[in-house]
Amino acid sequence: MLGYLNRKLGNISVAAKLALGFAVVLLLTLATTISGWRALDDAIVRSQQLSEIGRINDLTKDLRAERITFRVLNDDASKATIGSILDQLNSMLSTLQQRSNVDESRQMLTEKLTLLQRLRDDFTELQRTVANRVALRQAMQEQEQKLNDAIDELQTQALLNMPAHSQQNGALAQMDTLSRQVDGANQQSLVPAYTFAPVEDFAKVGDSALDAAQASLEQLLKGLAPLGLPRAVSEQPGVELAKYRASLDQYRRAAVRVEQLQNNMERMGNELRALSLELGKRKVEQRDREALAARSLLTSVALLALVAGALAAWLITLQITQPLRQTLAVAARIAKGDLSQVDTVQRRDEMGQLQTSMREMTLSLRELIGGIDQGVGQLSQAASQLATSSEDTKLRINQQREETDQVATAMNQMSATVQEVAQNAEQASQAATSADQQAQVGDQVVAEAIGRIEQLAGQMDHCLAAMHHLAGESQRIGSILDVIKSVSEQTNLLALNAAIEAARAGEAGRGFAVVADEVRGLAQRTSTATEEIGQLIDSLHSGTDEVTRLLDNSKQLTEQSVELSRRAGDALGQITNTVSNIQGMNQQIATASEEQSVVAEQINRSVLNVRDVSDQTSAASEQTAMSSGELEQLGQQLRGMVGRFNI
Repeated sequence: MLGYLNRKLGNISVAAKLALGFAVVLLLTLATTISGWRALDDAIVRSQQLSEIGRINDLTKDLRAERITFRVLNDDASKATIGSILDQLNSMLSTLQQRSNVDESRQMLTEKLTLLQRLRDDFTELQRTVANRVALRQAMQEQEQKLNDAIDELQTQALLNMPAHSQQNGALAQMDTLSRQVDGANQQSLVPAYTFAPVEDFAKVGDSALDAAQASLEQLLKGLAPLGLPRAVSEQPGVELAKYRASLDQYRRAAVRVEQLQNNMERMGNELRALSLELGKRKVEQRDREALAARSLLTSVALLALVAGALAAWLITLQITQPLRQTLAVAARIAKGDLSQVDTVQRRDEMGQLQTSMREMTLSLRELIGGIDQGVGQLSQAASQLATSSEDTKLRINQQREETDQVATAMNQMSATVQEVAQNAEQASQAATSADQQAQVGDQVVAEAIGRIEQLAGQMDHCLAAMHHLAGESQRIGSILDVIKSVSEQTNLLALNAAIEAARAGEAGRGFAVVADEVRGLAQRTSTATEEIGQLIDSLHSGTDEVTRLLDNSKQLTEQSVELSRRAGDALGQITNTVSNIQGMNQQIATASEEQSVVAEQINRSVLNVRDVSDQTSAASEQTAMSSGELEQLGQQLRGMVGRFNI
């Protein structure tokens, strides 16, 4: 089992191992904390419940004391206090029932609530019964007063009707006895019912006194019969005595019921207190059991946390230290020069990656040392060849120096040519600059001409519109001439009719005929003038049409001129741009020529430097020949050092 777990843990990262170990410990610590918290919470809840149960016991004691006070005093303060205590008990018991999670405790609390409700009902009935008792007592007192009044009336009438020689002292003595007996019954009823044991004996209080009073009354009435007293006077004491007995009986029953209710409340209060004590005892036992269970749970969780933490620490330590020791052993072998052993790695965590890296490093060192061993041999051969090549290099460097001198001469000639080209390019650049300025001036002139032609085209548009308006007005004049012509014809016709009518009138119409001739002559002249005006208007129409046609042609020519001017402006702009480009190119050529001149100078200097370097290389070749011998000796030393490693 542990081997399988060790293999599984060997394939996860060290960070994951540490995180897993700490997670297990933290989870167990959290479980311990939660268990302790729940146990503490349960203990606090039980303590609160015990405190509430103690409060219920105190309220039960207060209820008993206030009930006794209410029995004796029958005051409103005690009644209000009892009601408040009952409300508090009901609230606290309901809260305990809701919070209780034990069926037995909930059942006991339900019994207490039922008992408390009965107690509340008995207290409500007690209040009604006490109020009834007070009312009955007052009625009994009133009835006693009526009975005494009836006895006094009987006594008065008896004294008034009694002869002087009769036995007055005996009758008076019987009347006095009767009054004392009634008063004795009343006094006996004033004794508290709770002093009787059992309380039902209070139901017979005053009966003996009333019986004696009844006997005394009968004897007194017999003695007073000879007096012939009015029937109402003699019968009234008996009636009032019967009513008093009935009032006393009702009062006694009410008093007995009050004491029964008091006793019931006393008994239920004792039962409530007993249940509270039993519930408190059960809560204490439950608290002790839960504390013991919580202690056991905490102990178990703590032991589990210790075991799991120790196991996790051991496994994680094993997973880290074991491969680390193996890696250290491999590093020690490599330090000693032993590269012959290469172990297989099966782990995939960081330690496995480290072991894999050590394995790869061992293989790389084996390949490196082997390569160095082979390279040392090749190095010795190459050193010999290098010495031979150095002699050949020396001869070729001398040839290179001669050719470098020739290149330097050619570069001087090229430098002079480049300078001449730079001067010509500068002159071309100046000419292009002048052409560019002239092209810009021409471009401005063309732009101004285009503006003036566009203004002319606008004016031609206005003239054309005016001619069209004039043609329209000419048309209107023709229409007016038509109207005038029509009026002239009608006038001529009217003049003709007038001449005819004047001829018919004879001598009387001679003057009117002269006027008609004048009107006709005027109409003919008007017609002639109208025809001449029409001819003029026709001629004006022809001229207006010709002018309009010419204006249209002028407008077309103007638009063509504007278009040609714009095209000329565009062409001139292109020429300006081209000249600008040529100017830029000339500047670039001049700059490039200057740069070529500088470069040629630099090449000339570089050629001289190459020649100097060639001289230095020749000297270095000699030094290389000397170093080759030393390199061969170094190769032999490296071969001896590589021989230390076992591959």
